[in-house]
Amino acid sequence: MKVVKEGKWNVPWSKECSCKTCEAVLLVDETDVKPVDNSTGFYFVCPICGKSTSVEARDLPLRVREALEKKRKYWSSGDW
Repeated sequence: MKVVKEGKWNVPWSKECSCKTCEAVLLVDETDVKPVDNSTGFYFVCPICGKSTSVEARDLPLRVREALEKKRKYWSSGDW
């Protein structure tokens, strides 16, 4: 198959976000976003104060969400 025109699937994602703790304004790109382990949601870590700030799933493109879901870790809390 030949691609006539490539869509938005491979366009790099970035967004200007504010840290909830130190209020630094940051340009967060898709490599900065991590999945919350054993749960739902996404976050980035502020390079200034080191605190986590959540990122809304609706703000991320489907391509980025799918890649992050594959990196999410789950564990069970079985009895010892």
